[in-house]
Amino acid sequence: MHNPGNVPATPVYALMIRTDEEHGLALTLDGEQIATGSDITALRAGGLSELRVRAALAGRPVRARAVELACPTPWNMIVHPDGTVVDVAEHPAATAPAAEWEDRPEPADAAAAPVLERRDPPLLIRARNHSAPAGVLPPLLESEAYRGMWAAVWAAHADGDLPTAVALAYKLETALADRFGEDTATITVLTARAWLTLCQRTDRRGTTELLITSALRCQAARYRPETDTIRTARNAHACWHLLRREDPQAAADLAGRLADMLAILGEDERRRDVLARTGAVPAAG
Repeated sequence: MHNPGNVPATPVYALMIRTDEEHGLALTLDGEQIATGSDITALRAGGLSELRVRAALAGRPVRARAVELACPTPWNMIVHPDGTVVDVAEHPAATAPAAEWEDRPEPADAAAAPVLERRDPPLLIRARNHSAPAGVLPPLLESEAYRGMWAAVWAAHADGDLPTAVALAYKLETALADRFGEDTATITVLTARAWLTLCQRTDRRGTTELLITSALRCQAARYRPETDTIRTARNAHACWHLLRREDPQAAADLAGRLADMLAILGEDERRRDVLARTGAVPAAG
């Protein structure tokens, strides 16, 4: 676990839940509306998941301050890439303009912000605890034949060796696919590989392509929970925004595929965001 004192003072993300005439409540991140609804618990979870994605893209914990109208006292926190939330009494004052902003997705409309569910999928439970509760994982990953390979993925992750973790996940995924096809266990390992690849923060184009493909495979396999599929799709959108900053042509090349995938999953606002930023032409039909 990181020492809170080692987390950079900036950026400090600002989450707010306020009243909304049309939907009851609205969630904003740094002043941009990212979700609406009447369920405050769901909005809180969505805000925390936003921060988890930002932490994953930054490759480190991030600071945030959350405020609700019913409770004006700010909740100061540090959010880790695995979803762990640490309360802090206050955030240190910034001493200089921070270079940390370089890895933040560029400001955009509500569609540009990835909104993911707060619930940790089994792969993240396993990342923190190599003996996940029975029933959490697909039976094949708890079986004698494959549980050692699955544990090895997360042992490498725990050691900070992400390239090895990704390679081991790919090996396990391939073994499962060869024998069982698009079984739930195969797709679970695929989503783990996609998440670990995202956390590496290398090869943005390859990562975006993997996330697009993973979301489509999840959809085709009717993978459950559905939130994991949506999470993967929204991560693809967030990663694509970072790719646009470092390689606009590569992002333009992927825009059509990304827009089509988002359309298939009903992520219409994010699809419109991609099309508006690139003029991509979606597939017919």
